[in-house]
Amino acid sequence: MIDIELYQKNLAFWEDAWARVKKANTNVTDVLDYIPEIPEVFKQHDCKRILDIACGSGWLSFFLNEQGFELVGVDISASAIRLANDVVAERKLNTVQFIQADMFAMDFPENSFDGILINACFEHLDYDRGAEFLQMIKKYLKPDGIMFGVFDKVASGKRGTYEVLEDGSHQYNDEYRDGMLLRYYNDEELESLLRETNWQVISNRKNKHESRIVVAKNIK
Repeated sequence: MIDIELYQKNLAFWEDAWARVKKANTNVTDVLDYIPEIPEVFKQHDCKRILDIACGSGWLSFFLNEQGFELVGVDISASAIRLANDVVAERKLNTVQFIQADMFAMDFPENSFDGILINACFEHLDYDRGAEFLQMIKKYLKPDGIMFGVFDKVASGKRGTYEVLEDGSHQYNDEYRDGMLLRYYNDEELESLLRETNWQVISNRKNKHESRIVVAKNIK
């Protein structure tokens, strides 16, 4: 597993990146073809309360809240959460909440959520933490609850300078991405991790960007 110092550098990168952002972007992009699927899937499975992990400044949380879902968004960056809470205050929302926390130190009661959303964050975990993450989040999800996961195919190592860790993950050390961890999970690795952590995969497709769009059920 990645050592704690390297992991903390990865977290620090995200705080530094979000600290440079002045206002939350709440626009829903039409470039990502899977966005309309998210509320459709959660509604199909009668999900009402959703946990958005690594939510950033909350654009997907706000989108789902507008579709009638209750949202809790979690992100490591205090700056990102502050931006999201500015929108909450401006819109006077009471069915969306944002919490600053490490995804591995979330403090929710077991079975708190009907659905979990993970969008484009998994590739910033090394292999062992990826396995730990997929196992850990199950306790917050009700039995038969639904995970909607977007697992990007990242272009590891094409830009910047980086150190290659033992498991093949890349940790950058250049001026622009210092500390950021990036790992390309191939199809076999992802399928193996989902199977080993006892997720029942309902659907798994690739979009034109070769992101894996995975809908899976929580099998306790």
